[in-house]
Amino acid sequence: MTYSPMIIPVILCGGSGTRLWPLSRESMPKQFLNLMGEETLLQATALRAMLTAKVPADNIVTVTLAAMKDQVAAQYNEINPALSKHILSEPMPKNTSAAIAFAANYVKKTFGPDALMWILAADHHMSNVKALREALLTAIESALSDNLVTFGIKPSRPETGYGYIKTGAEQIVSGALFVSEFVEKPSLEKAEAYIASGDYLWNSGMFLFKVDTVLKSYKKHDPSTLELIEKSMNVAAYKQAIPSNVYIAMAAQPFDKAIMEKEIKLSVIPCDPKWSDIGSWESLWEVSNKDEDGNAVEGYTYLTQTNDCLVKSHKTLIACAGVNNLVIVETEDAILIADKSNGSAIKELVSRLRKDGVKQAFHNPQTITNNVIDRRIEKFPRKL
Repeated sequence: MTYSPMIIPVILCGGSGTRLWPLSRESMPKQFLNLMGEETLLQATALRAMLTAKVPADNIVTVTLAAMKDQVAAQYNEINPALSKHILSEPMPKNTSAAIAFAANYVKKTFGPDALMWILAADHHMSNVKALREALLTAIESALSDNLVTFGIKPSRPETGYGYIKTGAEQIVSGALFVSEFVEKPSLEKAEAYIASGDYLWNSGMFLFKVDTVLKSYKKHDPSTLELIEKSMNVAAYKQAIPSNVYIAMAAQPFDKAIMEKEIKLSVIPCDPKWSDIGSWESLWEVSNKDEDGNAVEGYTYLTQTNDCLVKSHKTLIACAGVNNLVIVETEDAILIADKSNGSAIKELVSRLRKDGVKQAFHNPQTITNNVIDRRIEKFPRKL
């Protein structure tokens, strides 16, 4: 690299809060919960971005919904008020293509056309910052050559819940590979074949590119979204919040399909930052600390002859005897008991709750911001 580029981490903070019910609700999606420690997933993402990219807090741009803006700002203000300087709010959810186009226009006007945008999800977990930093440095070199860069996670199992990236030959930049194909969530049989071939990586949802590079891709592959974003920002009195009268006409589509699957100049950086999208109770269990019996517990619990369970108590004693592979979660107004591995059944359950208008599917009565499992509760998992 001949110069040090300006890196602008862009955190996408949307989500409807259904996959980790009853902790996560529509009014309190998972990025606002402290599932993995003292910080919420959103706070941890911002801190990790600052540490990995070595940027100040006021280099962070966040795209969220207008209804979530105050919640985002409140969480940021707990750790560093400067993080709230660049919070962009959409009037309604339109998926990631619209959100990234909004951010790209804002970053160009605020930080300049040569800034590098590092796209991050607010609700992912990564525990190996050193590996992430090494991948970012490789990605920077590739992005400076006008590539749209994605980060591919080395798969550890034939996961059917993730998208995959088929890799090609190595690029001029050492450690960067050409992208041959993006693949949607496969069947188990296909996922096993992908893992056996060694040619596929999990799609992490992280991207890096120069602002002008991605705007050129929008002009080529998704001009209507770019045009509506520019029109919305032109009529907005406040450039960080755009009105709904133009935005409502926006097509709702993911950035992967709108841009990445159509673009030619792509690269992928294989990496292993101990990543998880925490998209299910099983994936949360996988990245949680566990006892010698494979149980991840929090709150007031007693366990005997119990294995591979995830148990979270809010106030009430949860006692487990002779059970395996369950998720048991108690909140102030709901209790979930489910097969930890059967994510589709949990998804169907939440869908039924929402269809029937059950209030517990939408609203969280917890009064302590950022916490569903109160940090003040003594943690005393016990086994008999």
